[in-house]
Amino acid sequence: MKLSIMMLSCLAFLAGCESSRHAQIVPQGQQSPKAQQAQQLAALANELNMQPELAYTDPGFVTYAHNKQLTNYAGQIALELTDSMSGVSPSAVAITSFVSFDRSLRNSNQLGNQLAESMIHQFQKMGYPALDFKSHRGIAVTINGDFILSRDAKKLPKKPAPSHVLTGTMIYRDRGVEVNTRLLNFDSRLVVASSNVVIPYFILHPSATVTYK
Repeated sequence: MKLSIMMLSCLAFLAGCESSRHAQIVPQGQQSPKAQQAQQLAALANELNMQPELAYTDPGFVTYAHNKQLTNYAGQIALELTDSMSGVSPSAVAITSFVSFDRSLRNSNQLGNQLAESMIHQFQKMGYPALDFKSHRGIAVTINGDFILSRDAKKLPKKPAPSHVLTGTMIYRDRGVEVNTRLLNFDSRLVVASSNVVIPYFILHPSATVTYK
């Protein structure tokens, strides 16, 4: 009887040791998964705090990101001229090159000629007939092409004479070109319409404002 009790006591003691060993999920000296995750997050936060702050630099207006063109400003000039034109119906408008506002008023550039060409189209859209005084009465047929335009004043016809003339000056400001446009009565030289528009430099090609030599 005593031997049985002793055997049962030994079995119970061994069973208790076995259960206590299995109940110890995390071995000694090793962290739990939650503790490891918390330690990793703390290390990551510490690493981020040690990095220097990035300085923000304003790139300004990126030229390739805009979709404005010179024709948009030519259209704006035409609208302002139409708004200021009161009781005037031009029968033939001659459009000349826009010139730099200098001592001679005889210097132009790519911008001045492009504005003149664009204004022919804009005035035509507004319903005002534009007179192209650089055109011949005949067509020159050559091996290089067929031409009707010329800059030789002696070969150009004198008639019909325009009823009005569109011209303008260009002033080069810090941020753009200030374009002052006026529509003149060809005979009386009275200003019948005017416009003021600033064209930003980012619209223009660097060579657009170089004066022709």
